[in-house]
Amino acid sequence: LFTSMIAYTIYLYNKCTRCVVSTSLLKLKMNGEADIKDWQDGKTLSECMIYMLEKEIMCDVTLRVGDEERPIKAHKYIYTDQVKVSNDNVKEMLYASDKYMLSKVKRECETLLKKSAVSEHATKSLQTACEFHLDDLKEQSMEYIEQNTKKCLLSEHAISLSRICVEEILKSEKLNCSENDVCAFLLKWGIGQCEIAKLELTAESIRETVGDLIFLIRFPVVDMEFFSKEIAESGLLTEAEVIDVYQSHFGVKKKTFISGPREPVSKKKIYTVGRHSSISHPWGRDGVHALTFKPDVDIWLRGVHIFNPVPSNSGHNESITVFIYVLDTYDDEVLLYTAETCYGEGYGSTSKITFPKPARILAERDYTIKMHGIMALSYYGSNCRTKAVVPSCGVTITFGNSPHCTSGTNVHQGQFASLVFSL
Repeated sequence: LFTSMIAYTIYLYNKCTRCVVSTSLLKLKMNGEADIKDWQDGKTLSECMIYMLEKEIMCDVTLRVGDEERPIKAHKYIYTDQVKVSNDNVKEMLYASDKYMLSKVKRECETLLKKSAVSEHATKSLQTACEFHLDDLKEQSMEYIEQNTKKCLLSEHAISLSRICVEEILKSEKLNCSENDVCAFLLKWGIGQCEIAKLELTAESIRETVGDLIFLIRFPVVDMEFFSKEIAESGLLTEAEVIDVYQSHFGVKKKTFISGPREPVSKKKIYTVGRHSSISHPWGRDGVHALTFKPDVDIWLRGVHIFNPVPSNSGHNESITVFIYVLDTYDDEVLLYTAETCYGEGYGSTSKITFPKPARILAERDYTIKMHGIMALSYYGSNCRTKAVVPSCGVTITFGNSPHCTSGTNVHQGQFASLVFSL
């Protein structure tokens, strides 16, 4: 029975993924021959099934059969032609796509995970990224967690994160929440891990479970009242560690715990880089304004200055509602979007539009900023620089023409008076 089941599994596997396993990526030495051949060469389907059984190709589970418990290798899944990836099965599907080199399935998984990385599922996508060594996904997940830390740490999946993921979060300098929140999260995670391991819930078992992660909590920054009520008397820290924390609160430098506060992007210093050297009189361009830009270091894009509409002759301010997008030029993916109403306030006036969240912009990579909605006359910048340098931080941003543009904005003139960013 078991042998039949295994053979049937292999039959379905061959039937549904024959185009994959027959590629040159799977090569084996056969019968001691010196040449490397495709193991399916010259074999019928039944011979392929027998060969896979004998050679235990891609097996990931062992069945113990009969009184003698004879070990027989098999596969965990039965595969079909249908690809239905969801948040519930994405890890299993990614595992299968890696194992059997199913490129289409892997792309479906990565597409879903990329969306999950910027949602309430960010902690879950971080876990998957760490397990499957997906560096881009890991970075995206961490960026979302850093900007939405409290919400992410309160998610139900956060408590079941692996130790590696928890360490990744606690090491971040950019967590956008109080240190009280970070401390409370680690305690909750430690309790959860003790419950999973069926350990008695004591201060000693929790401390042993969290281990060195405790030193990633910045206790000198934790609120004194919270520390006294929740930590000092809990037994989680040693007496010497508690004394060190109290002394740190009174200015005595100690090396037991990190004393400096974290610096989320929202609290980082803001820089502005302008691109025009003069302002020209009104023009009426109601198309899409777009430019590419490329920094020489990694930055966080925080906002943009645009030129306001021209006030009407009646003395009333004209208003415009603009729609602004920032795109990753590599795949035209929208990194952020915002809409805002601006008013004319006189010659050459500009409005600063702050983005709802910072966008991570990588060094030496082209991005696009585009805008539409300007239906009235507006001022515009002229004699613009293709390269603009911010002396206070040394960042250089290079501007370029964008194929998205259908108005008169280009590297020499037009909208986008300046970009606002943090390092």
